[in-house]
Parts: sequence; C-alpha cells; structure tokens
Amino acid sequence: MMRKLILGFRSKYLLLYSPLSQKCQSNPDKSLLSLIPSSFAFSHDRACSSTPKQEAKTSVLSNYLISTLKFSKSRALTVTNQYSYIKSLEKPEKTVLFFKGVGFSDAQVKYIASHMPSLLFASVEKTLKPKFVFLQELGLSGPRIGDVISRNPNILNYSLDRSLKPSVLLIKEVLTSDGKNRSEEQVKDDLCRILMRSNRISSSKSNLEANIDYLKSCGVCGSQLSVTLLQNPGLFVLRKEKILQLVKRALDMDFTMGSRMLVYGVLTLSRLSVKTLSGKFEVFGAFGFSKAEIVSMFRKSPIAFHTSKEMLRSKLELYLSTLGIDKTLLVQHPVILSCSAEKRVVPRYRVVEKLKSLGLLSKGSSFYSAMCMSNENFLDKYILRFEKEAEELMLAYNGQLVNTSEKKEVS
Repeated sequence: MMRKLILGFRSKYLLLYSPLSQKCQSNPDKSLLSLIPSSFAFSHDRACSSTPKQEAKTSVLSNYLISTLKFSKSRALTVTNQYSYIKSLEKPEKTVLFFKGVGFSDAQVKYIASHMPSLLFASVEKTLKPKFVFLQELGLSGPRIGDVISRNPNILNYSLDRSLKPSVLLIKEVLTSDGKNRSEEQVKDDLCRILMRSNRISSSKSNLEANIDYLKSCGVCGSQLSVTLLQNPGLFVLRKEKILQLVKRALDMDFTMGSRMLVYGVLTLSRLSVKTLSGKFEVFGAFGFSKAEIVSMFRKSPIAFHTSKEMLRSKLELYLSTLGIDKTLLVQHPVILSCSAEKRVVPRYRVVEKLKSLGLLSKGSSFYSAMCMSNENFLDKYILRFEKEAEELMLAYNGQLVNTSEKKEVS
C-alpha cells in the first residue's frame, strides 16, 4: 500500500513540475500531446549531432586500412564496423611494422590483416613475438615463415604453450621418424607445407595425437603416415568419430586393416560424400560396369574417382566408344582413368595404333604400360628407337596424322 502511494506521488510530481507541464499551463490551448513531436525532434537532433563524432572516430581506422594496407573501401568499412571501439592506431601500426620488420611483403601483410583483422590489435610483445621466436627456432624464417603465416594466419591465434608448440613439435616428430631420412631442409619444407594446408592443424595436440594413434592402429604408419599428413593434413584434425566412420566406409568397400591401400581409400572417401560417390557409381553402371567391378576399381585406384561425374562420363565415352579400349583393361588398371586424356592417353594411343598398323609393335606390348611410363621413357621406347618411322610417329603423337585404324579419328 505504501509503495503504491509513493509511486502515485512521484507520477503527480513529474506531471506538475516537468517542463512540458509548465508549457501546457502557460498555454492552455496547447495540450501535452501537441508537444510530443518537438520532444522527438529534440532527441533526433541530439542523435544526429553525435553521429559525426562517432564517424570521426571510426574513419581513422578506415582511412588507415585504405591508405596504408590498400584495403578496398567495402572491406575497410566491414573491418571498421567490426572494431568500432578502436580509438587509436597504435596497435595496428605496431603490428604492421612488426610484420614488415620480419620480412613480410606488403601483399602478405594485407592478406593477413584482411583475413584475420584481430591480429592488427594483438600485442606484439606478448602475443606475436613469442610465436615467431618459436617458429624461427624450428628454422621457419625468411620466406618460409612469410609463406606459412600469410597462407594460414590463424596459427597466430592459438595459444603458444597449449596448442601451437606441442602440435607443431608432434608434426615434426612424425616427419623425422618415418624412415625417409629427410634432410633438415626437407623437414622444414614439409613442415611448412603441412602448416599452410590446414588452418586447424596446430589447434589441438590431443586431437592430433589421438588421430595419429588411431591411424597407426589401422596400419597407417611410417612413410604412409607422413605422406598422408602431407597430402591431407585436414584428415588429422577431424573428430575421432568422423575418422572411424571413414574407415568403416572403406572396410565396407573391401579394404582391409593393415592394407597399404586403406589410407588412400580413406583419403578419397574424406573428399566424397556417400551421395557423391553413389553418383559416380551410377556413371560407371551406365557404361555396363557391375557393382563388383566398380568396387574393385575403387579399391585398386581410389584416385580415379576424384574426377567429377561429367569428366568421368566424358573419359569413359572416349576410351570405350571412341578409342575402343576394352572395358576389362579399365577394370584391371583403373589408374588409366586418372591420367590426362588430352595430354597422355590420346597422344600415346595414336602412337601405339600407328605402330600396330606398321607391324612394329610386339604382341607382348601392354597398352597399360605405355600409359603409365614417364614421357621420356615413352618417347625412347615407342618413338625414337624406330629411326626410320620416328618422324611419322612424332606427327601421330602430336595429332598431325589421321589415324589409320578402323576406329574413329581422335583429334
């Protein structure tokens, strides 16, 4: 009851003695409601008068990003709005000077600032320098450290002692203990490649270590482990459940634990969803391949399934219909599907067919071996050793001779 009386008294007091009520009393013809628009106008004027001051504060950073770091106006505005509370350029200027002082190019500094603007406001002494010192002690100095940080600036966001240092040292251990006897320079180059290819590889040692241990239990160890780490470091930062799922998918396609092909199956499946892989199976099926044949091809050469459905369909049409290659050859050697049709398969096919027409190719010659050997070896074995026909064979190789076989001409 007492609370209601106090609230009622305060309301009456405000109504009687507020500036608006006094104006109403001096001019009875004006109601209180008629004065409300002027109150809104007053509030609006105050808001507008404060806007230029706010713009003046934020435009300092915006101008700096545009004039010094060559940001586009739109990107500068985005960053400025994100850090509207920044009133001084002291930290951004120190950070930029630090990056340039360790040898970063203007383009690298711009990329880092644009993709990880929070680093512009980090403490050089407490946050940036200690991480650079650690990386430099590993030998990642000069162009190497510039390449790593500009490609993966997220590294500088991780805690040095809890994440960055233990993770990077673990990666280095994998590289130096895989039996490949890398030189010190090779270790540094490989370490840089891994750090540049995954922005999360140094985020958590525990997750990285758990995935390494699990892959080792599947038979992926030694050089296979380091090669996998180089090819797809992102695989090592997946959740454990995700890796278990990928391994199960590989086992369902007749890969076996301990097989040297298992890791290549897992790597390919990590890039292909169940739906995408099913779509590629359908393409093979349309050309008469059975499911067992397709699974066998995948197990022998997972890389052959990296190509898009459209490219896969185009290659199968070319090899089976235009060139008349036996389907059995592709089932036995699916790696041919991963070769470039334009640069390798078609030119070599022309030479092989020309040699057949001239009766110069032995019966034991394998089309598969002709596809898979190096360019130098192919030229020596299939062209240069036939001195009289070498010029004609070279013309065929370059597509300047009409195919003499009964099959369609291949351009």
